Amino acid sequence: MNRPGDEQTKREVAEFIRSFFEVGKSKDLVSLMDFHAPAPIFTKFDENPPYTKQNSEEAFIYEQAAFANISDYEYKIEEEKIDIVGGVAIATFYLTFTGVFVNDYSFEGMTVGSKSRVTMVAAMFGGSWRLVHSHFSPFPDFAKKEGLRK
Repeated sequence: MNRPGDEQTKREVAEFIRSFFEVGKSKDLVSLMDFHAPAPIFTKFDENPPYTKQNSEEAFIYEQAAFANISDYEYKIEEEKIDIVGGVAIATFYLTFTGVFVNDYSFEGMTVGSKSRVTMVAAMFGGSWRLVHSHFSPFPDFAKKEGLRK
């Protein structure tokens, strides 16, 4: 059932999600914390170590490291579906990314990439969308098939 305003809300959420992944290109790493709900509320499961449940501070640290060390970063969101349930947005989609992981200590790079199944749950905090929960899980063997390192 579509309520008045749901389509506009879905577009806002889609833009919010894309702006998160754009950080990998812009390298505006400090802004990553603005994407997370406050620490006691936010949780994340990632396809990369650590595989434990992360809070907002932990996710911020790992996301900063990931985006800081990748160059030539490209991503694609496919089959995005956004549902509005009460005041919460639930987005599910496939995310494919590629880039070059740069080891600053050895000045070496390796091509990396992944295709993941992603769920992002967002809610409004102070008039802005914030992630309440994120879950990334890889498609098995995608990187191997593509000749990439995960």
